[in-house]
Amino acid sequence: MSRGEETRERIVRVSADLFAQRGYHGTGLSELLAATGLGKGGFYHHITSKEDLLLEIMLEPINRALRVAAAITASPERPVTKLATLGRELGRSMGDDLSAWTVFLREYSSLSDADKEQVLVLRRTYLDHWRTVLAEGIQTGDFRDIDLAFVESVFGLFIYTFLWSEPGAPGDHLTSVIMDVLLRGVQANENRRT
Repeated sequence: MSRGEETRERIVRVSADLFAQRGYHGTGLSELLAATGLGKGGFYHHITSKEDLLLEIMLEPINRALRVAAAITASPERPVTKLATLGRELGRSMGDDLSAWTVFLREYSSLSDADKEQVLVLRRTYLDHWRTVLAEGIQTGDFRDIDLAFVESVFGLFIYTFLWSEPGAPGDHLTSVIMDVLLRGVQANENRRT
């Protein structure tokens, strides 16, 4: 990774932390410059605008989650294993990058209409991986025949659990609790754990 890429990555990470703590509109350029240790010229050498920075913060975690979800969905594993892995990987992502996911959740309304649509398309595409795995499990009989509309709440279930948990709560434990409830709810009766 080049020095410029490292600087840009640092700007995005530090800005995500500030936006998560203070809000997008509550964070001014002076706070961004102080936190990154850059002057205005150096900052704008790497970032075209605060609005583009916000979008980049939101796109990074969802794009990473999409790559992982595509690999899981394409794997030859059984649907129950795929679903558990989707949840474990989303939980890991939330735990590792909670600031960016917090910004993703809280600052969506600050995006332009075109940027909102871009984020929504990626969100739908990601959730389609969950729907695909669930539909596959329904076909195989691993999961009961359920309305997959509930998948729209998957992000909220994870994000809010992580946001409202005790500081320092282990992400693996939170993910395990979420996925235990979810798996018990979707598995066919004969496949449910007792």
